[in-house]
Amino acid sequence: MGVLDSLKKIKNIRLLPPRDKEFYKLFNETVDNLIDASSMLVALFDAPVSERPVISRKIETCLTRCNRINESIEDLLNRSQQPPFDRSEISQFNDDTFRIMKHVNHAANRYVIYDFPTSDKEMRELAPIILQACEEIAKAVKALPHDRRIEPYFRAVDRLETQADEIYHEGLRRRFHEIRTDRISLEKRINEVTDSNCVAALLPIITANVEYTRHAAVFFILRQVYEELERSIDACTELTGTLRRLVAENV
Repeated sequence: MGVLDSLKKIKNIRLLPPRDKEFYKLFNETVDNLIDASSMLVALFDAPVSERPVISRKIETCLTRCNRINESIEDLLNRSQQPPFDRSEISQFNDDTFRIMKHVNHAANRYVIYDFPTSDKEMRELAPIILQACEEIAKAVKALPHDRRIEPYFRAVDRLETQADEIYHEGLRRRFHEIRTDRISLEKRINEVTDSNCVAALLPIITANVEYTRHAAVFFILRQVYEELERSIDACTELTGTLRRLVAENV
């Protein structure tokens, strides 16, 4: 290795003063908690109905833990004369991590409350993406004390967000298509009726109307879960933006 390469490597290595270690310990606890919660979200969408409330409560416990860790960071920030990063960026880090946890918890809560018979394809695809994004964020945060070359982790999260957007919009499109197909079928059956007093003639219309109503109701309920999952991954990209600023101002 040449002298220039050695200097470049040294530039990205940072020796921690004692005051930094407490902050990094709490940062690591925060991202580990995000991974725990998002892992349980993946498990929730594969779990039988009987196990869902237990998993949901565990995710809610992660939210409580996130609050506790954030309070510890703010307390340490108030006591520290010279924190390792800009105070406003550390506070923003707290806000962003809480936002991720909040939306993960909301998605789990709505899924359990509405008592879906089973999760759908989009839920099972979006949850692992959130988990992967949290894992990339954790790698970046845990690299901060000794290596500021963490841009690859941010780019990975950006790619995951793009993938999640495609799944989210495809899910909405698929559900809209189901409702539209049901409506067309209902209108066709209504137009085919020749004797409105005949029960046998009205039965197909009633059946089609029930199916149309069911799909419409399911769509509006599912959309709430979809939106919370989408907001979770959006919050992950907001956190990477905060980390980018945090690193850029403290190279």
